Amino acid sequence: MEACSSIVNKNARLRCYDMATNIKPPPRSYLTQAWDLDGQGNPDTGGIRHLEPYRKNYMLIRHTSNINKSPTSPSPEHSALAPYPYQNTEMKFQFSAKSEAGNYRDLEFLGFKDFRLWGAFTQQAYWQAFNVRNSSPFRESNYEPELIGTFGTGNAQGWKLLNLGFSHQSNGRSNPDSRSWNRFYLQGGWEWEDVYVMGRGWWRLPESPAKDDNPDLTRYMGRAELVVHWLPERDDEVIMLLRSNLDPHGHKGFMQLDWASPFKIGKSSQLNFQLTTGYGDSLIDYNYWQTTLGIGVVFKEW
Repeated sequence: MEACSSIVNKNARLRCYDMATNIKPPPRSYLTQAWDLDGQGNPDTGGIRHLEPYRKNYMLIRHTSNINKSPTSPSPEHSALAPYPYQNTEMKFQFSAKSEAGNYRDLEFLGFKDFRLWGAFTQQAYWQAFNVRNSSPFRESNYEPELIGTFGTGNAQGWKLLNLGFSHQSNGRSNPDSRSWNRFYLQGGWEWEDVYVMGRGWWRLPESPAKDDNPDLTRYMGRAELVVHWLPERDDEVIMLLRSNLDPHGHKGFMQLDWASPFKIGKSSQLNFQLTTGYGDSLIDYNYWQTTLGIGVVFKEW
C-alpha cells in the first residue's frame, strides 16, 4: 500500500491499490474499452494501445434493389460513357482499424480529464464475385484515413467523450469515376447501460471547381450522422446509422441497420445481417438511391 501511494499517475495508482487489496474492478463499458477512457488499455506497452478494431470488420453477400451501372457527377468529365455490366448481387467487405499515437492522461481542461490522439483507417470494398462472365471485377473500393483527437470527460454515464477529427475519403479511381472529399468533424459519445450513441457533424473542405470530382456531394452524403448501438444480450448487437443533409426543403439521407445475431461462427465471428437504404452507400453511389440486404459474418476480435 505504501508503494502504491508513491505512484504519481492516478490511473496507475488506482490499479496498484486494486491489486494490493484484491478488489476486482467493475466491467468496462463499450465506449470505455473502445476509446480507452479509463487508461487501462495495453498496460505492458507504456499505456499506448496497439492496432485494434475501429469500426466493425465484416464480410457480406448482399443484393441491391438497383445496381448503379452508370455513375454520374455534375463535373463535365465524370459521367460514364456506357453502362457497366454489373449484377445486383455482390460481396461487401469492411476493414477498419485504429492505433493510439499518444496520450495525456492527467488533463484538466474545460471539464475534460484526459486526451488521446489516434490514427485510423477504414476500407470498404464492393466485389462482383458472382459476375464471372465479366471477370468478377471489384466495382468500388473506398479508402478513409483519419486523425482523431479524443477528449474524455471521466463520466461513468451520459456524456463520455468528444472527438475532433480530420478525414480524407476517396476511391482511388481515375476519371470518369474518381470520387473524393476531405472534412473536419466534431463527434460526441454518450452511454447508458447497454446503449451508446455517437453523433457527429462535419464541414467539407472546399475544392476548386476544376478539381472537384463531386461538387454536390454534401447534398447527398449529408452533413451529420447518428449511430445508436444497443447490446440487448451478451451475444446480441444492434447498430443503426442515420445520415442526413439537414435540409428540410430537399432532404436526402441514408440508413444502415446491422444485427450481429447470437449465432457464432468460430470463436471470433458472428452471423450478421445488414439493411441499407438511401443515398451514399459508397462514394461512387453518393448521388444514387438504392436499398440493399446482406448476410455474412462480423469479426469481433483479431
